[in-house]
Amino acid sequence: MGPIEEAWARLEAQWEDDEAHRRFIGLCVAMDQLPEAGRHYRQVRESDAARAEEAARRIESLLVLATQQLADTRSRVPPKEPKRALTWAAFLMMLLLMGSVIWILSRGLPLP
Repeated sequence: MGPIEEAWARLEAQWEDDEAHRRFIGLCVAMDQLPEAGRHYRQVRESDAARAEEAARRIESLLVLATQQLADTRSRVPPKEPKRALTWAAFLMMLLLMGSVIWILSRGLPLP
């Protein structure tokens, strides 16, 4: 039995305890397993009328968490910056060409 299954078993033993739900959902968030938490709550909602309302409420909170995680992921994408290596390479090529022209002119040679 994995850690999520063990945490779920503990939660079912303490179903009325709000902190037990928070611990279970926190574990699922930490393990990136929100869909697994949703599956467990969905099973309760569909099979146990006495606990269905609480399970539905927890499913709603899971949806909010998943939406927040998606928004966090989108905002972490770094903005595109110009390619610094390409900029430096172009700058160095320009210096090389200018240096060649100056060298040719300083020797009194005609430009090709």
